[in-house]
Amino acid sequence: MLFPKEKMQVITSYQGKTSDKGWLVLDFSRTDIEGLSKVYIDLEEVEKLQKKQNEQADVLKRTRDLLSLDDE
Repeated sequence: MLFPKEKMQVITSYQGKTSDKGWLVLDFSRTDIEGLSKVYIDLEEVEKLQKKQNEQADVLKRTRDLLSLDDE
């Protein structure tokens, strides 16, 4: 499911904390999900996850290159 852009927002302050990256806010207030109105996602954590995933992909690529498993 693609989340509608008009229901997304980036804020730089949340629960008394500020961040240069900010938080991604997903607004569920008009959907039929009981007790859920908004989800806050720390963009610094998203960046860390992306970096970790990229590092793992790099390790896998280097391992395959060392073992000559990639078809060239």
